[in-house]
Amino acid sequence: MHIKSSANKLNNCFTTVSKELSPRRGSDDDDDGDFDDDDFSDDDDEDEDGGAASAGIAIDPESAKPKTLTRKEAIEILQSTRDFAGVDLRKANLTKLDFSNCSFAGANLSYVNFKDSNLEGCDFSESSLWNANLEGANLTRANLEDADLDYTKLRGAVLYRANIRRAQLPTDLIPRDEILRSVNEGTKISR
Repeated sequence: MHIKSSANKLNNCFTTVSKELSPRRGSDDDDDGDFDDDDFSDDDDEDEDGGAASAGIAIDPESAKPKTLTRKEAIEILQSTRDFAGVDLRKANLTKLDFSNCSFAGANLSYVNFKDSNLEGCDFSESSLWNANLEGANLTRANLEDADLDYTKLRGAVLYRANIRRAQLPTDLIPRDEILRSVNEGTKISR
């Protein structure tokens, strides 16, 4: 019995609150046919303070994020245009694929796994390869100008004749001399 009376009181509260929250703008509660100042509430003040009007706008946080392509979508692009310029491929697993002569200019390739992929002649200019895995990748004649390769794993990669002008290299992990030897002689990076 006590639970039933509590439920009834709660229902009455919801009814009262919903009546109070119902819109009153433009309504005429008195029978004289004119709108009075009392008919308009101070809703405009609430709007400026982030009140009721701003609370009605729902923003989907998922739509605000850039879409990251999957391995399947990357393979579809690879089979058609081979143009990945400006694309977001963060954290994609793209191991053992042939991307030779593709454009990744300005792309976000952070944390991408390109292990054992053929990246010969690719354009990575102004792209982010931050913390990417390029172990065993063939980067012969790749354009890495202005690319961010900081913390990139390059063990076993070949950078023969790659353009590394103004690139941020992972010199904390690999000595600069070893990277330059790979560019000039085509040796595999051992670290």
